[in-house]
This record gives sequence, structure tokens and C-alpha cells, in this order.
Amino acid sequence: MWFTMSLIVILSAVVALWLAESRRRERAIERDWELVLTPRGERQLNRFATQVHDSLAVTDMTYARAREAHDRGDSERARHLIDTGCELIGAYAPRMTNALTAMAALSRMAAAVAPVRPLRADRFRLSQIVQVAHLARLLHHLAATTADRFRLRVYMLQRGFGVAAKIALRWRTAPPNLFDEVGELHHDVGVLSDESLTTLKALLVSMDAERRV
Repeated sequence: MWFTMSLIVILSAVVALWLAESRRRERAIERDWELVLTPRGERQLNRFATQVHDSLAVTDMTYARAREAHDRGDSERARHLIDTGCELIGAYAPRMTNALTAMAALSRMAAAVAPVRPLRADRFRLSQIVQVAHLARLLHHLAATTADRFRLRVYMLQRGFGVAAKIALRWRTAPPNLFDEVGELHHDVGVLSDESLTTLKALLVSMDAERRV
């Protein structure tokens, strides 16, 4: 028993040291990159960000009106608005997944890819997406290169949007009574979108660096 406990302690210490060294290397790599976009890259990022924010604004407004209808006792109107909001998310998530697929493909054209940080589980609320973020963080530290980490991040964001779409489509047919759960879905889709914009910025910086070489 003592041998097993000692082995667990040693392995835990090794893992902790390994993670600390991984973070140190990540910070060193980040310092080597100046994550500043060219004017062209800035325009591309802003254009995509506007599309994302406009789509999210519609879904958020729908949820807000559903909450108002629920609070005043109009359950039929509230359920209809929930259905509409879930339908919007169900259509929005595949579009973001396709955009992320394009980012992964473009990243293969760059000689080097700017560093990206792992997804943070504490930013999400739905347990299904929290689990995706935990897995993403673990695999991030196992990836060998910044390019691998970039494409892993893209894949995990796609997984997150896939989970969100499935939940939204399931709730369309049987909307939950707890509005907080619907709010958590809207929140997590927003976080996934923000992380996608961060990912796009890293890609554009990488492509800008490729052009300058």
C-alpha cells in the first residue's frame, strides 16, 4: 500500500513539473511572436467579428424576450421564443464549424503558426461543454508543436459547437422548464464564438508573418 501511495505521489509530482515546464515553454514561444495584425488582417478579423456578433445579438434578443414572456406568465409565447432561439443556434453552430474547418485548412499553408492558449473550462457553464474544454486543455499540453495545438483548438471548438447544436435541436422538441439552462446554452455559444475569434486572430497573424518572410 505504501509503495502504491508513494508511486502516486511521485507520478503526481512528475505531471506537475511537466505541466509547469510546458507553460514556461508556451510563454517563451508567445514572447517570440508579436501578435499584432496588419491593417488587412485587422479588417478581415473585424468583418468576421461583426458577422458573429450580429448573429449572437439576434439569439440573445430572442432569449431575453422569452425570459420576459416567461416572467409575465405567457408560457406559450415563451416556449415559442425558446424554440426560435434554439433553431437559430442550431443553424449558427454549423456555420461556425465550417469557418473553423477553413481556419484549420489555411493554417497548413503557414510555415509557422502563432501560439494559442488552451480552452478554459471555467469560462463555460454546460457540463457537456465543460468536459470538452477539460479534454482540450489536457491534449493541448500533449501536442508537440504550435501548429498541432492550433488545429487541436480548432477541433475542440468544433466539438463544442457540435454539442451546442445537438442540445439546441433537442430542446426545440422538448424545451426545458428551467430558463437558466437555456441561458447557459446562449452563454456557452457566446464563449465558443469569442474563442473562435481569438483563433482566427492567431491564424491571420501567422499568415501575415508568412507574407513578410
